[in-house]
Order: sequence, then structure tokens, then C-alpha cells
Amino acid sequence: MNRVVERCVGSPASFEELKHKPGRRLTLRTTGPEGSAIVKLYRSSRVTRVAERIAALADGAPDEPEVPRVLAVDPARRMLVLTDLSGTPLRVPVLAGDERECSRAGRAIAGWHRAWRRREPAALEPHRVEDELGVLVDRAAGVPREIGARVRDALPALGDAWESETVVHRDLYEEQVLLGQRVALIDLDDAALGPSELDVGNLLAHLDLLELRAGHDLSAARSAFLSGYESVSELDPELLERCRLLARLRLACIHAEALLLEAAAA
Repeated sequence: MNRVVERCVGSPASFEELKHKPGRRLTLRTTGPEGSAIVKLYRSSRVTRVAERIAALADGAPDEPEVPRVLAVDPARRMLVLTDLSGTPLRVPVLAGDERECSRAGRAIAGWHRAWRRREPAALEPHRVEDELGVLVDRAAGVPREIGARVRDALPALGDAWESETVVHRDLYEEQVLLGQRVALIDLDDAALGPSELDVGNLLAHLDLLELRAGHDLSAARSAFLSGYESVSELDPELLERCRLLARLRLACIHAEALLLEAAAA
């Protein structure tokens, strides 16, 4: 591994663990005399597919938001090396009530969706509502009975088909948006084709969870993000709310957080 990494950052290279998802992926930052990079080590053989997605997005991306570039792929080691993008996670201005930065993030995400609209990189596949419901069914099977039952009861009303009109991150939340000189997007492993409302709804649902955990009102930050987004690109209000509810159901399963189900019940 070191030889591949050192070709990207120089020798000697040091490593710092950033994120570990047991059974799935280990993410590291490596630093050497020529700079830093992100190293992802996968348990499955999906590394080549992920590299193709990220390369396709980097090749056709607008100037902002900035996205990672592929520096090296080692299928034998299931290793991917990417550029290390810098910036402050969106979580920080959200919690600080910095509406200007939240609005800037919204404009950048809207510009990304708009730039990719009606374009279909060959490396990306449509993410259908059936795929989203399938994830929820799987999640609901492994949670406390009350939460699982409420999630399954909510699904029939949320299953109308949507159009895969643009590139979507598919796991967009406040840690995946970085604010520096330019806005950046990271962790694009699961990028797909779908409606822009899927990303925005997912982010809003994560802010709902953050609000529950932080214990104070984040509505000003949410509104600033949405206002920034809608100053650049339109959203379908009904589809946005449906995507937000789908994400809340998923987060309720992941975190066993029953309070996230209240909006779905309504």
C-alpha cells in the first residue's frame, strides 16, 4: 500500500484514520512531503466501480462545488486514493446560525444539480424510488418492532415513481459539504442519477436529526440553505417533502430515533 500512496504524497507517508465502517470501508488521510490525500480501503470489490463514478464526476463537474479527483486505484488491495479537499463542514455554520454560509452551500449544490441536469455519465445508474424503498424495508427488519412497523406502514404513501433527471450524491448530509474558498463535496461513493430533491431532502432530514441532538432550533439555517438553493434552481415542494420523509424514516431506523417518525406519521 505504501508504494502506491507514496507516489501520490511522497515518502515517508503517515496515516490518520478518519472513518471506519466495519465490514465496509476504512477511510484514512495520508500525509507526505508532497501533500496529503484520502485513502479508502474497501472490504468488497466495489473499488473499481467507485473510482469510475468519481472520475466521471470530476471530468464533467462545474468549478463549484469542487469534487475529489482519483489519484490511484489498486483493485488487488481494494484501495482508492483521492485528492484531499479542505474546508469547514456545513455542520459548523448550521450550528452557529451562519445564514450566509448556509446560503452559499445551497447555491453551490443547486449549481451542481443544474450543471448535470439531462446529462447521464455512463458510470452512474438511476436510483429509483423502488431502490429507496428496498433500503427502508431492509433497515426496518433490524430495528425495534414499534419503529419497524411504523416505517413499513408509511411506505405505501411514498412510493410514486420519480424522474432521474440529474446527478445526485445519494448520501448528502452536513459533513459531506465543505466550505472553504470554494464549496466542496466529498464521499461520492454512492453517486447516482435521480431527482435533485433526493439530495436536498436527505440533507434536510439530517438537519432534523442534528436539531434533535443539539437541542435548539435550526430553522434559520435550513431556510437559508433552501433560499440559496432556490435562488439558483427550482425544487418540487411535494417531491422534496417526500424525499425528506424517506430519509427521516431511514435515519429513524439507523439511530432508533422514534421522534424522526412524527413527520412521517403526519
